[in-house]
Amino acid sequence: MDRKIILGAQGFSLEDGEGCHIVVGEAAPGTDVTPDIAGRLYCANKPLLAVTTGIASEEGLIGLHTPLSRYFDDCTPAMAAVTIADLLGHTVLLPPTLQKNAASLDERARRIVNRAVPRPGSAHYNAQTTSALLGAILERVYSMPLERVIAEKVASPLSLRDLSLMPRPGRPYSPLHRRDGSMCFVPVEDEARGLSPVNPGQAGVSTAADMGLVYADLLKSLKGQGTLLAPSTARSLLETRRSIQLYDLGPRSWGLGFQRDLPQGILGAGWSRDTFGHVGTAPRRIVVLHAADPASDRVLTFRFFSTIDDHRVQQLTTS
Repeated sequence: MDRKIILGAQGFSLEDGEGCHIVVGEAAPGTDVTPDIAGRLYCANKPLLAVTTGIASEEGLIGLHTPLSRYFDDCTPAMAAVTIADLLGHTVLLPPTLQKNAASLDERARRIVNRAVPRPGSAHYNAQTTSALLGAILERVYSMPLERVIAEKVASPLSLRDLSLMPRPGRPYSPLHRRDGSMCFVPVEDEARGLSPVNPGQAGVSTAADMGLVYADLLKSLKGQGTLLAPSTARSLLETRRSIQLYDLGPRSWGLGFQRDLPQGILGAGWSRDTFGHVGTAPRRIVVLHAADPASDRVLTFRFFSTIDDHRVQQLTTS
């Protein structure tokens, strides 16, 4: 903050059942950070999609190893064999397909499955294409918009008023995501969608506290005391699987929707190897950080706010 790199930060920690809100600085010029100001989750909404998928699997609506051909009848042969676990774990190299003219999430997903061809090469993090497909599948199996699925299956059971796919009317929301106006807003084409129900890879808003409570419930789920997931489902999502390339952060260990090596180069010492969570980048700078450590039963979530003077970015990211 002294170096004017960020305006302020909002955090939430939970340890030994005791929660603590952390606020410092401003969320916008002239607006102090408070615990109830929500901000975009960016890529850190992937665990939210993963948890929702886990819930759907327990309800018999989705199989983690079921191929896309089960949900779409017009897949290319290569896409037909891609599984839900492949999407959650980013284990297929898919192009960052935008499909600008898609009128709905379902239409966007259908265009992807009947046009995209997985590329050869090692696994590579893909926030946009995989999230669009997962979101469309969740809409299909629940027969309701993804925003409502998340509200009914995750936010409502945990009484989270500030966690949603899109900003809720009447709730404080800060659309500030860049350190300064010199940064390019579109490092990949898909980010130009900003907040849109058609682009769940970039949508998703929350306070640090609400996402912290999601992770707290995951820790409880591992012990059979959670609200959202059974222990076996939680363990399946968190099992360390393949290493994938995460932008400039290099190869990282991954589960199904969760990063598994946050202590390495991000959190540092004091966190166990079982720690799981996710980072949100804007772009390629960490602005959201979520972490949960089963060994210490500890949760830490942060949101950093930064100034911006780019009018186009503000238009794209405000509700």
